[in-house]
Amino acid sequence: MAQTKLNVVEDTIENQIAELRSQIASLSKSVSARAEGVGEDASEFLDEARGRVRKAAHNVRAQGQNVVEAVKENPGTATSLLTIVGALGFAIGYAVGAGTQQSSSNSSLYRWR
Repeated sequence: MAQTKLNVVEDTIENQIAELRSQIASLSKSVSARAEGVGEDASEFLDEARGRVRKAAHNVRAQGQNVVEAVKENPGTATSLLTIVGALGFAIGYAVGAGTQQSSSNSSLYRWR
């Protein structure tokens, strides 16, 4: 009788182990299928991104060519424009630097110096 109960428990455990193995195999197949799908999606995304980057590079190249031709046709205007942009950049940088210096001199750290 004890031997029979032991056999029943052993058979039950073996059945559960077999069922777990089949579930693990099923999950493994499912995960590999999903991983394959993700890989394909990533490949498509990269291909699309490459196409967009190539298109953007072509557009930048074309716009650069237009700028070069405009500068060749109007060198005085281009020089004036670059001078104005440089002066504005310097003025903005100076204003930001002066504003930063004034605000930091009011902090408690600099009061004791």
